[in-house]
Amino acid sequence: MYASTSKVLAKSGGLSLRAFSTSSTAMAKRQTFVELLQEVPGLGKAFDRVLVAPGYARNDLVPARKARFIPFKESSQRQVLRMSDSERASHSLRIGAPGSSASWQQRSASDLLPTTQELLNAIHSIKSPITFSLRTVSPTSTSLHGSLNLSNVHDRIAENYGLTSKEVEIDWVEQENGARMKELGKWEALVKLRHGGREEVPIEVEVVRLETAEQ
Repeated sequence: MYASTSKVLAKSGGLSLRAFSTSSTAMAKRQTFVELLQEVPGLGKAFDRVLVAPGYARNDLVPARKARFIPFKESSQRQVLRMSDSERASHSLRIGAPGSSASWQQRSASDLLPTTQELLNAIHSIKSPITFSLRTVSPTSTSLHGSLNLSNVHDRIAENYGLTSKEVEIDWVEQENGARMKELGKWEALVKLRHGGREEVPIEVEVVRLETAEQ
């Protein structure tokens, strides 16, 4: 059984908690929310809830059973965690003011079921970039012989991580969702759970040239 209440911490000098944009810089600053299962030097004590780099959680904390991924119970809670300290304090004052709405605190648990631990582990296990080796129109051209779209990304994630299109949606960050990659390069995307806390993780989709011998 995990503690019902715990502190939400952010490492000093760490990444900004401000609302993210869809730029490459913002995606590089994304953090994930974990609950510590034991004391971790520099992070906190058991049951503290902290924001850490996704790779640190995925490659060290969770496999070593030092922490577990935890869901955001609702989108408003996620937004508060992305605020700066001053913005969060102001938000808390508005919620506590007489006559103000505190519906995000009072909502019934039945309104939004928490994300299962299995789904949390699966979505946070996705490794970026997701790389596709595709043919080009010639050995020196960057233009693809064909194209790549979000359906291809869905298929790869379902195959490698068991997350089907019923469980996650995937959106391009800087392109329309119907856009296709027609050249070598990288595009940014977001993988988002359709249910529960609707957690999301940023990924890069990379297309590299299929070697001549393979073509």
